[in-house]
Amino acid sequence: MHMMFVDESGDKGYPANGNWETFGGTKIYARVGAIIHGWKWKSWNDRLVIFKKNRGLSWDAEIRASNIRQGKTTFAGRDKHWRNSFLLDLLDIIGGDPDITLIGVKIDKTSVDMTRGDRLIKPDIRSMELLLERYNSFLSSQDDKKGIVVLDPTQEKNDDNIRYFQSYLQSHSPNLRPLNIVEGTFFAKSHTSNMIQIADICTNVFFRNETGVKGASTEFNKIYPRFWRYGNRISGYGIKKWP
Repeated sequence: MHMMFVDESGDKGYPANGNWETFGGTKIYARVGAIIHGWKWKSWNDRLVIFKKNRGLSWDAEIRASNIRQGKTTFAGRDKHWRNSFLLDLLDIIGGDPDITLIGVKIDKTSVDMTRGDRLIKPDIRSMELLLERYNSFLSSQDDKKGIVVLDPTQEKNDDNIRYFQSYLQSHSPNLRPLNIVEGTFFAKSHTSNMIQIADICTNVFFRNETGVKGASTEFNKIYPRFWRYGNRISGYGIKKWP
């Protein structure tokens, strides 16, 4: 069975006055799913533990993109050069590991038709729907066609109830036929799941690249080979931009 570990970046809001120029939030919302087969998880987890230990971190040290960039928690006291090298080395490992597949979804909130229903307006909900559709298609192309979804539990109490929404989609969406995703969503705390941490890193890098942050393309290019391709196409499959 495959496992897709999911994280998100960006905020869900829209400018109250419709003015994006003065809006304090983000113009895009992104989700990334990091997929690995259950048989491959142990070797990947061991590899990441060794990566941490070789850099003076404990086996259970939590690695999150924001903390690496800002030098917080696990990375407090580490200078910027060390932290940048840590991130780039980690991205090299991710990008060079064929056992990992990434799917990214970008929602351009500035182009969303606000006259549509909630499902098409709320970026967290729409991005999850688009991600699940692509994950389901990915599973259809594998020998083992079953998979589960794992989220960071910070999303478990989301007002839109992601767990219920996934179950609803699996019952009603024509784009999830045949259904390969096991019913329900699972949750794993970031500090206890290395793959949730990897999803966090990849989502941050994907988000920064899509927002045009200076130097972001260097990081993104390292993990770009891991985005799913179907018939040599990545657009619409491994990376979906909407609307």
